[in-house]
Amino acid sequence: MKPDLQWAREELRRRDEADAAWLDGSLQGRPSFAEAELLHLQGIPSCHAWIVPEGPIPEHLSPIDALRRWQGGACAMCSARRGNLVVDHCHETGLVRGLLCRSCNALEPHSSAPSFVAYRSRPPAVMLQVEQQYGSPWDGFGATST
Repeated sequence: MKPDLQWAREELRRRDEADAAWLDGSLQGRPSFAEAELLHLQGIPSCHAWIVPEGPIPEHLSPIDALRRWQGGACAMCSARRGNLVVDHCHETGLVRGLLCRSCNALEPHSSAPSFVAYRSRPPAVMLQVEQQYGSPWDGFGATST
């Protein structure tokens, strides 16, 4: 059976339109890396200066995909756009918090800087109202204690 390439193209167009409608300008006016450094000095993570999209997240997006679309390749802490972002998660609950550059992800568990404290209390996943478990119960996340 031949794949329906026309359907696939139409579905991609529909999903792109749904993503654009959901994001609706929320990627505009984000702080630059230099501006994010100044926010950090004030105890504010970069993501707290971002516009949160209104309305429901498109159904075709998983929580991680919604974070990827909304963060648009920018680190939630410093706005850096260098390299791939890594999935940051809480080591106590196993819940995904957001996407960070490797530098911020390495600093995050060891930093008591006000901007990191603010990030942990209101990460991008909380801002978007999404919840995603990192790993699996095999990793010890989501396991109930007896």
